[in-house]
Amino acid sequence: MKPLYYCIAHAPFPWQMPSFMTMLGSGDYVPETGLAMSRLLPPEEARRNRYLGEYLALFQVRRLLQQQQAQGMVGFCHYRRFALTVPIGTRRDFNHWAHPDDFARVKPEHFLGDGQTPIVPVRHRFAGSVLQQYCANAVARDILMFFGDAIDCGVISDWEASNFLSGDAFIPCPTVAYIPVPWFIEIAQQLELVMSRHYRYHYINRDGYLARSMAFSCERLHALLLARHIAALGEDKVVSTATVVLDDKFPRT
Repeated sequence: MKPLYYCIAHAPFPWQMPSFMTMLGSGDYVPETGLAMSRLLPPEEARRNRYLGEYLALFQVRRLLQQQQAQGMVGFCHYRRFALTVPIGTRRDFNHWAHPDDFARVKPEHFLGDGQTPIVPVRHRFAGSVLQQYCANAVARDILMFFGDAIDCGVISDWEASNFLSGDAFIPCPTVAYIPVPWFIEIAQQLELVMSRHYRYHYINRDGYLARSMAFSCERLHALLLARHIAALGEDKVVSTATVVLDDKFPRT
């Protein structure tokens, strides 16, 4: 049976993805094969990725998996970022950076492992707190309001919010993972609930890079919710790996 594994992209790219993956085009992008958000949703709805990022696509996949009553594992990658059991490239902080030509060496089992064990990005410690790390690149008010909405929705507790935001570690890029379907469905439902409330009551439409502030906040909450599932299963029962990012500025290895 073909694995449930989705690759999200917003534009064409020159390297070849494994045949078992389903391409998922975000925004206006329609891949040659697979799914396109602009065909699954009305065009203006599909363009909400400009402030929701990849989460708009993940919410739609959640609905598809529920309709299919999917079971087992489900995986996600971005067209240039992957969680692999055997990384390629050079390690820098929480990523391995690799030239796209090196991607040809990656085998299906590097994405899937044994097909039963979750594969997740490694938890990384930062120089300051999670809140300080966010504030260095965005507006603290946005993530504070977002986590307040998560509390009001009953998704997290006061203690979880304060402990996470004052801590110095989280899972970067939690959307890139291979996890049990029930994990994904629960996390995606919770994130969409919080995002809907935040957009209705507290979202500020900012310019440029910060237009996606809600997606950035969602990434931090996603990291907390994923860590909750990992802790319940046992950290020794998952594969934690630094994600691989393809960049043609890096030398071939």
